[in-house]
Amino acid sequence: MNNLVLSLAPKFTKLQTLVLRQDKPQLEDNAVETIASYCHDLQDLDLSKSFKLSDLSLYALAHGFPNLTKLNISGCTAFSDVSLECLTERCRKLKTLNLCGCVNGATDRALQVYACNYYIYIFSICH
Repeated sequence: MNNLVLSLAPKFTKLQTLVLRQDKPQLEDNAVETIASYCHDLQDLDLSKSFKLSDLSLYALAHGFPNLTKLNISGCTAFSDVSLECLTERCRKLKTLNLCGCVNGATDRALQVYACNYYIYIFSICH
């Protein structure tokens, strides 16, 4: 899947919705960085169960998707509260954020940041 995303992302620059949910984790940070470099119109992104992704992916999302309104990163356990804070501060159109299973992103500090971002109206966090 990773190589497929790397080769296709530059060709789909007007993409608005992308579901990359995985049963077998294959997606890596370089694929998310490529998507962020080319698909600036993306509004709805599902990266659930992408266990290989790190904070680098969230930083790429934060800088590459100003129009992101819906993000599902449930099951992504490697994201820190710092990268999630960066994402919520930069993606001001974000309305729906699913963090189920993001144990490192569910800290007290992160919850305070999310509470200050009044524009997020559907917020899912569970363990």
